[in-house]
Amino acid sequence: MALSPKALAVVVDGFVAQGLAAVTETPSALTVSRLRSEEAIQLERVLSDSNWPFQIVDRAHEHAERATLTVDYAPFIITVEKPIGQSLRVISSSGFAAFLLQDQADEVWEIATLSTPFSTMSKSFAPWGASALFTPASPTKNPRLLVRDHTALGIVTSDIRCWLLREPADRPLWDEPIFRVFADLSAQALMRALSGEIESDGKLMFKGPPRIQLDPPKEGAADEFGLRGYNELRAASVWVYETNLEAERRHGLFIAEFSHNHPLTSSPATAFAAVVTNVLDGARLAYQLSLSDLTREAIKAQGDLRKAVADDTAKLADSARQISAAVAAAVATCVGLVAAKIGTTTPHWVLQMVAVVAALYVGSVIANGWIFMAVQKDLRQKWRSRLYRFIPEPDYEAMVLVPAGRAEAMFVVTAIAGGVIATLVVMISFLIFFAP
Repeated sequence: MALSPKALAVVVDGFVAQGLAAVTETPSALTVSRLRSEEAIQLERVLSDSNWPFQIVDRAHEHAERATLTVDYAPFIITVEKPIGQSLRVISSSGFAAFLLQDQADEVWEIATLSTPFSTMSKSFAPWGASALFTPASPTKNPRLLVRDHTALGIVTSDIRCWLLREPADRPLWDEPIFRVFADLSAQALMRALSGEIESDGKLMFKGPPRIQLDPPKEGAADEFGLRGYNELRAASVWVYETNLEAERRHGLFIAEFSHNHPLTSSPATAFAAVVTNVLDGARLAYQLSLSDLTREAIKAQGDLRKAVADDTAKLADSARQISAAVAAAVATCVGLVAAKIGTTTPHWVLQMVAVVAALYVGSVIANGWIFMAVQKDLRQKWRSRLYRFIPEPDYEAMVLVPAGRAEAMFVVTAIAGGVIATLVVMISFLIFFAP
């Protein structure tokens, strides 16, 4: 006959609740110790009707049978081997709490006394024997990077996903005894993760101003919160840690708001339950205002960028006009020199020098514009990743690269054409000067 894990869990949890036994549970075994003869006999009868391997030892650590389960040999220790599955299988509430605190790596847990399944950001909790497919959420900011923990063992969780429900708890789930074990530990972990510092004695600190100190979170926190308060604490924790890049800023805003709204109490659960909703609303508003400030700065930066691009394109257009004017002047000068050659006695070498000067002027104008274009292009490439990386690539291309590229193309065409024309005119004038 197969043993009902739930029946075994009910018996064991009942012993623990009455202080009649101590429980140690590992992934492969359940050990119930400090059993009197009456409890040992009751548990032995439950196990005898099953095919689960178990053994009993007396206070001398000798093997014991049912006949020797008497007062003379008490207390007894009974160890049960659990069937191994692909998931972590949990029988007792004590074992469940211990596994949570140990942060067992298994993503899916099967729990003997659980009726309503639930899941956190990193784990799925299901009834014993239920199969479940589960995908954990992406890693979040490590709370230990945000909360200064001065305790010797470091009690701030390193992964808050284990304590964050994917959905708010409802009344049927809240009424589950095994869930209340989770909720109690979760509430304590979340309060620590939302604080500013943990003192060496476990007290929660909020720098403020004003500076606030709360007592260490303790067992029974979930009962003080109640269903609504616990869901509000969960909502605040989700908001603070949902975005890895923004967690530090949100955490700081939450601490500041909590210090401003803190009620006159040293009980952490009472304090959080009283103000966490208002604190969350205030922190969200402050966060939105900070984003507005960033948006205004971003708009200003984009405006400055547009103005800089407009100035660059205007200067390139002006350079192109200067090239055209210089080419026109060079052509007019060379034509005038050819005409002067016919009706003047001026030496030819003087006329040739004037033509060369006109050509050099055209070249200097082209070189000046080309150097300016190269410098501005290099500056845009360097500052793109430093000042304007917040602008999406398509927007940056439409705002900067396209207009700048058109202005550069116009300048290049004008410069090449002007240089070719100036060179040809000077060459022609030279040929005429040397003609007999």
